[in-house]
Amino acid sequence: MEPRIAVAPLHPKGFYEARPGDVVVRDDLFLLDVRHEVDLAKEMGHIHQVNHLPLAELEALELPRDTPVVTVCNNGFESRKAAVRLVEAGFTEVYHLVGGMLRWNAEERPVARVDTWRAAPRRS
Repeated sequence: MEPRIAVAPLHPKGFYEARPGDVVVRDDLFLLDVRHEVDLAKEMGHIHQVNHLPLAELEALELPRDTPVVTVCNNGFESRKAAVRLVEAGFTEVYHLVGGMLRWNAEERPVARVDTWRAAPRRS
């Protein structure tokens, strides 16, 4: 199966490395912000209508394993960890947002600083 973002290089750990411009106009990707909820409303904000699940609770994520997931955090460090964990859990199309919200903001992509995020589906 071809990845939805053909220009995103494959990392040796099995996830793809996406840039903000690769995901900004896509509606066929599940955007997952793995920061603490309080960080979503801070200065860097969040991507409008992103799904939220903290990295510490990632194992509870309830999605079909073929869902294309883009992991997001402040600077890319935590989202890379999340991407590795999702690949290890059997997700087949995982993207890590390189540079995180720092790069997103630096490229002047749209952000929200009020509550527009959604809780990601989780196992009960």
